[in-house]
Amino acid sequence: MKNGVHISNLAIGYNHKTILENINLESETNKMIALFGRNGQGKSTLLKTISGLLPSINGNFKFEGIDILKLSEKERAKLLSIVSTTQTSIGGITVKDFIAFGRFPYTNWLGINTTKDYQEIDNAITLCKLTNLANRNYDELSDGEKQKVNIARAIAQNTPLIILDEPTVHLDLINKIEVFKLLKELSNNHNKTIIISTHQIEYALQICDEIWLINNAQVNTYSPNTLINENKLSELFDEEIISFDKDSQSFRLK
Repeated sequence: MKNGVHISNLAIGYNHKTILENINLESETNKMIALFGRNGQGKSTLLKTISGLLPSINGNFKFEGIDILKLSEKERAKLLSIVSTTQTSIGGITVKDFIAFGRFPYTNWLGINTTKDYQEIDNAITLCKLTNLANRNYDELSDGEKQKVNIARAIAQNTPLIILDEPTVHLDLINKIEVFKLLKELSNNHNKTIIISTHQIEYALQICDEIWLINNAQVNTYSPNTLINENKLSELFDEEIISFDKDSQSFRLK
């Protein structure tokens, strides 16, 4: 598959320890992909590796036919943007100026922004419904507000691929739903491929096109319907404590 996500023979880990290996995944462009797995099974490590934040142990990751892991940081930043769970603390900068950091791959050494840069910044603010916060000090925002600003920065970067590691972790219910709807809109109407790790399984099953499931040191691809119908989610959890109800598409305590 030339045009799309192509991961082949990928092995990932850190400190010379392999966590997952023989990862082979393919997806078309402009899809919304959710990554499921229990804590400690390698979700964040996989996303950091394909983002170029961690070196791979083996294998490669190609997007639209380009080997992402062999690019320079600046060239990679024109193809993919990243939203992590790490909260940044920066004082003395407005929300709009923070979002403007997303334009760094396209600016020169003077940091001069073009009309297009400002259009992308304003578009990101509008999409994320941050107009009322644009002139606020970034460091004064709540964790949830900061997370939405981090997503806006990634949107301002205007890359065809956006990778998000637990982007709703600091958000309340309403904002979680808004973020999922926003990501779906980006995938459907703005030609973006979205890869998101999340514990919000019920939401992701309703809105994502594909699921990457990490279980028993393997990563496999499923459609949401196949995942539900084959009861794959129950394999992730101790069924004496929790079960996944296929009819309601929700988890229940026993």
